[in-house]
Amino acid sequence: MNLLLTSIGKRIELTEHLKTRFRVVGVDASAMNPAKMFVDAFYQVPKCREGGYVETLFEICRKEDISLLVPLYEPEFFVLDEARARFEEIGVKLVLSDRQILDVCSDKRKTAAFFEKYGIPAPETLPAKEVEEIIAGKEAVYPFILKPAGGMGSEGIFRAGNRRELAFFYEYAGRDVLVQRCAAGREYTIDVLCDFFGEPVYIVPRIRLEVISGEVSKSRTDMRECVIKGTEKLLAALREEGCVCGPMTIQCFLAEDDTSISFIEINPRFGGGVPLAFAAGADYAEALLKMAQGYAVNRPESAAEAAGKPDWTSFREREIRELTMLRYSSAVYE
Repeated sequence: MNLLLTSIGKRIELTEHLKTRFRVVGVDASAMNPAKMFVDAFYQVPKCREGGYVETLFEICRKEDISLLVPLYEPEFFVLDEARARFEEIGVKLVLSDRQILDVCSDKRKTAAFFEKYGIPAPETLPAKEVEEIIAGKEAVYPFILKPAGGMGSEGIFRAGNRRELAFFYEYAGRDVLVQRCAAGREYTIDVLCDFFGEPVYIVPRIRLEVISGEVSKSRTDMRECVIKGTEKLLAALREEGCVCGPMTIQCFLAEDDTSISFIEINPRFGGGVPLAFAAGADYAEALLKMAQGYAVNRPESAAEAAGKPDWTSFREREIRELTMLRYSSAVYE
């Protein structure tokens, strides 16, 4: 079975994992990327905001007989979601949550509103008026975190430890910024894979031990029940908003005494550290293959079974090992 990855860049570990079950075709706007050396076929394509991007992907999907299309770059998500029905007409399933979920995840203000609507524990977001009052002299408890409403990764995120820093960063960020209370505790990233019904196949929490330029460099799996249960509650709330599908990367802080959790981010994509989940026992490739074949993960009375598909053991019953990841750089040559 053939799978198409977009914006492959440096996603070599992801590519190699998926190749255990798929023939992987990769595309990127630049031919100067290392992952092209690891896919089974590579195509250079227009940038996602340029004309001809979607049509080029259609041509590749037809030529390569693609079954699953897995986008990796957030700016292309809305473009591909708009073309979802057209891809399905040629037999290609888009492994991506729908527009309602993309809206919640891509705008940090909407994410904060989502957390509040469903009672998901999260840092308080201050209204602009209160921020301005604090800058003007109102007493406040520091620190605060400032982040752009439409930011990605750690870009444009600042920590203000006093009034002077708050005033500077608030002005520097151009006011299109959220000001939130600073969450405390151990920082977790949760790698999640959901089936086409929005049900979680895998939920793998990991502690972020070291992050360099927004990319995790050291991490350890930690299957803490309170983090998993909190993530399940969050996913259930997301399903009320729209169709959740495919990979999710969720971030939270867990208090040192394990009594409280605070969610800060939801990203509808593979995280950079997801290879740790693979190594620890989460076989995303096999689950995606089953999904492509029509199986409904964790659904005992699924449409797949109604169509005569055999039942299969829930992936969630598989043991995820405690494992530490220490990343390093490597190179390819051409």
